[in-house]
Amino acid sequence: MDVALGEHPVAQSIARALIEGFNKHYRIFRDTSRRAKALFESAAWQAQLDAVRDRVQFYDDRVDETVQRLRHEFDADSLDDATWQAVKLHFIGILINHKQPELAETFFNSVCCKILHRTYF
Repeated sequence: MDVALGEHPVAQSIARALIEGFNKHYRIFRDTSRRAKALFESAAWQAQLDAVRDRVQFYDDRVDETVQRLRHEFDADSLDDATWQAVKLHFIGILINHKQPELAETFFNSVCCKILHRTYF
């Protein structure tokens, strides 16, 4: 993949940071979802409602966390369009063998839209 894209270490690092942010979100979401059965069986209704609320909030939390990481580590707000295009290509390459490529792509778009102040990417 690097041969076709050329060397762009910043774009590669950003793409890795993005997938790490998504993977963290998905891991936390799945862990919380796994506990739902036990909450149901023990009739812990309030805990179930809290878990539903938390699962919805997890996505926004991980997006915001990843945006902050990219701003801090890569000065993301100052990167040019060519760098972001390279990031997207590297990210697509990462998704080839990923188990949740569609969800990860949505996460990528959410993070990029916040950084680039766009409604789509």
